[in-house]
Amino acid sequence: MKDSPLPPATTAELEEQLSYLVNRLSHHGQASIGAMLKPHRANLVVLRTLSMLHIEDGLTINEIAERTFCEQSKASRTVDAMVQSGLVERHTPDCDLRRREVVLTAQGRALLHECWPEMERFHAQLVVGISAEDLAVTRRVLKAMTANLRP
Repeated sequence: MKDSPLPPATTAELEEQLSYLVNRLSHHGQASIGAMLKPHRANLVVLRTLSMLHIEDGLTINEIAERTFCEQSKASRTVDAMVQSGLVERHTPDCDLRRREVVLTAQGRALLHECWPEMERFHAQLVVGISAEDLAVTRRVLKAMTANLRP
């Protein structure tokens, strides 16, 4: 029987694990974005939802959950709160009466435009000192890794 790989013995070894680095980046990034969006009374799931509906209006809760990387129950609670706040509305399209879609309102579009400069500042902070070539490789590699994990 072949020896099983051992877990990292040091912090330095752990920090060489790509999954650890990606998760750490995600954790710090979400905290930073959360702080940037708080004055706008928004959070990352709200902003992702607004962004997706801006691109592709008329999504179901399940489609929103998939595209915003959150659990269906969290997406549903978020959309409920967004409906109450007037950022989105629910409607049933005439072509499929079984489908319940979420659509962006003018107020939701305004909040997206209000918050987007924060996202641009976050992105600028994220890439300080990184060359365009390195960023292109990073995007390509992250997309390939994501594709490797998709069912």
